[in-house]
Amino acid sequence: MPCNFLQRAPARRAGFTLVELLAVIAIIALLAGLLVPVIASSTRAARTSACLANVRALQMAHLAYAEAHKGFLADARLPHGGADLGSAESFVTTLQPFLDGQLQAMRSPLDTSPHWSREMDGQGVPVPGSRSRFRQTSYGINNHLSREFSALGALDAARITDRISRIPNPAMTVHTVCMATTGDFAGADHPHVEEWGEGAASASIARTQLSIASVAGTPASDARSNYGFADGHVATEMFGRVYAGEQANAFDPFVARTFRP
Repeated sequence: MPCNFLQRAPARRAGFTLVELLAVIAIIALLAGLLVPVIASSTRAARTSACLANVRALQMAHLAYAEAHKGFLADARLPHGGADLGSAESFVTTLQPFLDGQLQAMRSPLDTSPHWSREMDGQGVPVPGSRSRFRQTSYGINNHLSREFSALGALDAARITDRISRIPNPAMTVHTVCMATTGDFAGADHPHVEEWGEGAASASIARTQLSIASVAGTPASDARSNYGFADGHVATEMFGRVYAGEQANAFDPFVARTFRP
């Protein structure tokens, strides 16, 4: 009988064919395309929540400061432009003892300003009007609740609402805001609300002072940002729900008491 020779088993195929490899790459690309927006949205939501927590911490610190200072609120002292009118008297400094070591409360995770110093992990670009002054806070206070920059107080000292007892409706009055990340107000700790005016133009002016779309939307449409109110509560609000005009807004304490957006 002829000899039976052992037959080799056919060699196993190693790796993928080009078609299989391309199919895998296409599936990975499809999954990445689906996941990236979800991850980006989740990251944005987490940063928004962290920013809102900062605003809440600042509001609690303001109330604690007021309790310790006969009802007076911490003031704003960092003007727009290059001059320093006394940063040691700004809430950025005076609220520190009431923040329980929460130094991060002064910087929003939504803040992309180039004007933070390199020591603060920023780009080291001085604020406009200065060669050596940098951003110290992402936040500001409504200048109507300031002694130094009160537009109403400049006309009538009796209308300075620099203490809780002088605010007709604290729950309806904005106190803490998110400051503009670029431009003349990038180094300030307060806006000038009295300059915003009426109608659609008000948002275009406000956006140069505040980051009115820090959370979502654009300054021209559906702009949303985080706000703290004088009674201590915080909220993410559309700009139109906190400012609709000089006689309809949540900033002027004497208008805010009846403002219903």
